[in-house]
Amino acid sequence: MTDIRQKWRDLVRRHAQCFDRPGDERYWSPGLETAPREQLRAMQSEKLALAYRYLWECSAFYRRKFEAAGLTAESVHGVDDLPKIPVTHREEWLTDQEEHPPWGTFSPLRQEDWLKRGWMLYTTSGTTAAQPRVFRHTTFDRDQWAWIGARCLYSMGVRNGDIAINCFGYGTSVAFWGLHYALSLMGVPVISGGGSNTERRILFINTYRPTVLLCTPSYALYLGRAMREAGHNPQESSIRTIVCAGEPGACVPATKHRLETLWHAKAHDDFGCTEVAPAPLGYTCTNQVRRTDAPVDTHLMEDVAIPEVLDPVTMQPVPEGQPGILVVSNLYSEAQPILRYVMGDWITVTTEPCSCGRTHARAVGGLQGRNDNLLKIRGLMFFPAVIEDSIRQLADVGDEFKVEITRRDSMDHVKVTIEPASPIPKSRYEPHAERVGRALKGSLGIHVEVEVVPYGTLPRTQFKAQRLFDLREKLV
Repeated sequence: MTDIRQKWRDLVRRHAQCFDRPGDERYWSPGLETAPREQLRAMQSEKLALAYRYLWECSAFYRRKFEAAGLTAESVHGVDDLPKIPVTHREEWLTDQEEHPPWGTFSPLRQEDWLKRGWMLYTTSGTTAAQPRVFRHTTFDRDQWAWIGARCLYSMGVRNGDIAINCFGYGTSVAFWGLHYALSLMGVPVISGGGSNTERRILFINTYRPTVLLCTPSYALYLGRAMREAGHNPQESSIRTIVCAGEPGACVPATKHRLETLWHAKAHDDFGCTEVAPAPLGYTCTNQVRRTDAPVDTHLMEDVAIPEVLDPVTMQPVPEGQPGILVVSNLYSEAQPILRYVMGDWITVTTEPCSCGRTHARAVGGLQGRNDNLLKIRGLMFFPAVIEDSIRQLADVGDEFKVEITRRDSMDHVKVTIEPASPIPKSRYEPHAERVGRALKGSLGIHVEVEVVPYGTLPRTQFKAQRLFDLREKLV
């Protein structure tokens, strides 16, 4: 192992407080989670300087990138030097892996390290037209994921004595594994629902009475409705905490309300991304999810990552309280300590301490949507979550919907297809359509065509939902 690699691992370990057990009843790592902001910044600076040097010496991709920006091995000494480092986009990794298959040259991980301490291979979802991006992680990374995930879950009120059912997909996606190892570290038994169908998961819940459900917001709704159709009441089940990831639904007020009403449980948000934050970057605490006066905020784990909020055009920082896109630097991974990766999610940050006592910055209202999902319709800009929130505020409208955007006579046209929440006569379809149309016009400011289809027509979503179809560019 090179000296710089060992120094990096030692530094990360030194800052991992309360690694294998909680520090007190409120916080897993109290010295980190309630640290003064000056202390957090000093910790970030120390980690950033060594992470930069680690990439300089061990990543051919980043060495080329740094040199092209006019940097040297001694250019970065702390957070004040962060703007010197060029941002990284996912398209650069795609090109790198295509030119240097199969791994690319961006990771500082060597083949010999992978063979000695390899944990697992992870991928993005990919498409039929392109090979998914591939990432290798070590057992060192696994232990970091577990610790960070435990801190996240502990903030949500998960404790030893709970039982969890993990319904994320068992495969090369990061969600299942990070949460699984975090729960194991906490001493929380796990029912692995990743490879089971919905009927078996319902059986597991009714028989073994787990208290924590982990899945996407879409699947939590689907599973609860399926339980009802099978003759069971999810409100009377053992589930009391829902940990959602993969979609922004737990921070969409109307979706959060539906989840909590359906299950009589608290819905929490856990977010990150495969590339730079495979362990949770953002998470909700018990104080935030109890809020009813405003959308809940998500804590950002600043001792293990540096979140930046930048203008998407100039890539310069925006003032606190103003929206921008999220750029993240990873400060804990052996295999992927990526610096200034453009996650691309719109976010507004506050550093005002939370009522829970945590001092880390918070994303106000959670992630607001990906920059590449920002819609421009008739000159107006908005995120798909606005449509979701408007529809799900109407209790007699079903969970599933479809949005299609086309152009008619040189004008953008929006059509939303919905279902009633339960079977109804066709004579009541028109009132449904009118109410949804009024709600959407109120939130979007434009007329929307609404079609009502019979209950059960739209496909049920068990994983990440695809409800928006922008067909404008496909039309000739």
